[in-house]
Amino acid sequence: MATNHYFNNYNSLPEQRLIENLIVESIKVMGFDTYYLPNDNDAARDLLYGEDPVRKFRDAFPIEMYLQNSTEYGGEKEFFSKFGLEIKNSVSVVLSKRSFSQRVPQNSFQRPREGDLVYIPFLNGTGELYEIKFVNQTKDFFMLGRKFPYFYELEMEKFKYSQEILNTGVADVDAIVAQSGYTIDLNINHVTGSGYFDIQEIVYQSPDNTFANATVEGIVQGFIPTSNTLTVSNIAGEFSDNMLVIGQTSNAQYSLITFNPLLSNAETEVYDNNYISTNAGAITDFSESNPFGSI
Repeated sequence: MATNHYFNNYNSLPEQRLIENLIVESIKVMGFDTYYLPNDNDAARDLLYGEDPVRKFRDAFPIEMYLQNSTEYGGEKEFFSKFGLEIKNSVSVVLSKRSFSQRVPQNSFQRPREGDLVYIPFLNGTGELYEIKFVNQTKDFFMLGRKFPYFYELEMEKFKYSQEILNTGVADVDAIVAQSGYTIDLNINHVTGSGYFDIQEIVYQSPDNTFANATVEGIVQGFIPTSNTLTVSNIAGEFSDNMLVIGQTSNAQYSLITFNPLLSNAETEVYDNNYISTNAGAITDFSESNPFGSI
C-alpha cells in the first residue's frame, strides 16, 4: 500500500533544520565546553599496525559536547591482566555536526577522527584528556531522510600521556606535559650564558652549534636562570656536559654543567628509574659475565 502523499516525512528541509536546531540548542544548554585536539602528524601514521609513533597535537578548537553516561564510567574499567593493572574508563559524548563544521577547519578535518583527543577542563579540578576510540556517525540513522548525521557519538577512553607533542597554545592543555611527561632539569651556567629560552621552543646541542647538525633535541617546559635550571621534555638523543644548549627560535645559549637522565620531576607520575639503578647492585651480581642468565 502506498504511503500518504500529503505528508512528506523524509524529504522536508524545514523539518530537518528544525531537528538540527533543537539538537544544537540542547547541547548548548545541557552540555559542557571542551577542546578538540586533532593529530596533525598524519605522515607518521602506521596503517599496518594502527599506531602513530609520534603524535603531535598543535591545535585546540573550543567546542561544546553533551555527556551521555553521567552516572559512571563505562567500558572494561579497572581490571588485572597479564600486563598488570589496566584502567580503561570510557565515556560517551554527543557532538553536533554543525558545531564541528563551524569550529574546526573542514579543509583538514571533515569529522572527528579516532585517535584525536578531547580535553574536558572541569574534571577533577584540573581537566583531563580523553582519546576518541570510535566515532558513531549513524546514531540518528537518516532521521527525516537526511543522508548525513545531525550529530556524532564519540566513544572515548581516558588518555595516558606517553611523550606525545602537546603545543596547542592553551596553557592548561600544554601543562600536561610538565605534569605527566618525562621531564628532566638541565643544570646550566647562567653566568656565562645569554638570552632567554621560550617555553615550548626546541633546544639542541650540536658540534658546530647549528640545528641542522643537532645531536640531541628537547622541548622547553620551564626556564629559571637564577637557579641554573632548564626543564626539557620530549628528548631525542642524549645531552652532553660542557656543551652549549641553544634555543632554536630564541637563540639563547647556555653551557650545560650536568644533569641526571634518570631523575624526572613530573608532578603526577612516579618514575622509579633512579631507584632501580641505585638498588640494582644489591640484587644483581654484575661481576658475572651473564648476571641475568645461567650461561
